[in-house]
Amino acid sequence: MGVAASSCSFLRAEGATTAVASARASLSDARPFRADVILPDEPKNELASSDASQAPPAASQPEAPPAPTSLPILYQDDSIVAVSKPSGLLVHRDERNPEAPAVLQIVRDQLGKFLFPVHRLDRATSGILVYAFSRDLAADLQKSLMAETAQKEYLALVRWPGSFPELDDRWVCDRPLRDDKDIPREAHSEFWLVEPFRRCALVGCRIATGRYHQIRRHLNHCGRHILGDTTHGKGRLNDLYRTRYGLDRLFLHAARLSLRHPVSGEPLVFEDPLPPELVAVMERLRADPALAADA
Repeated sequence: MGVAASSCSFLRAEGATTAVASARASLSDARPFRADVILPDEPKNELASSDASQAPPAASQPEAPPAPTSLPILYQDDSIVAVSKPSGLLVHRDERNPEAPAVLQIVRDQLGKFLFPVHRLDRATSGILVYAFSRDLAADLQKSLMAETAQKEYLALVRWPGSFPELDDRWVCDRPLRDDKDIPREAHSEFWLVEPFRRCALVGCRIATGRYHQIRRHLNHCGRHILGDTTHGKGRLNDLYRTRYGLDRLFLHAARLSLRHPVSGEPLVFEDPLPPELVAVMERLRADPALAADA
């Protein structure tokens, strides 16, 4: 049983070999950044009071493209399938979106098999999703995903150096995050610099817990908001990067997932390069000598 795309780099763009090795390095020396040190409470929406009066009018949203009828298959065997989810697509339908296009239904029809979800990605996030082909396999796959040996890694374009420039290029956030019942839950996120620009940077993210919007909330808390985040980000910066670099979505991508196979126990590694629209943003950043100097 083989693993597809196991040798692929995270980035499709030429010249994007920068620091991919560091993205897989140990974070044992990363600097912890905790909630009880200097950080203020995170804002509840993208426009802090200081931004609200300065924010430009929201750009008109382009018409949503038609839903795909198939998705790229990263790996498939008799037990599980790993697919590449595009931004803007639900993982599965819910009560609020009973007829919306969703990954589960698209891949089910594509493969002609029932699928059982075991984890999720935000609608705006792209990247790796894994499904099982039976309920029992789903339970075993979920155990594999929750094991200490499993690793979920993301790429994000963030404000840089952010509100707290004293933060290192590698850091940890352990701020508890409240759930939908307002109960604080343990949350652990690790971050490292992959490619810096003048006012933003591509960073790698690794999470040991799976709280709602965990990466987005932790980066907001650290003052290094994800660009394109309309919930936890900065409206002024989102507008700037949309206008100047064509970033019209959340720049967060689930790039790498490693876990044990739920049946054989074999180590699996799935990798999904940045999608073309995010590669295009990176290319525009590299080609712009100003690099958002007025951000």
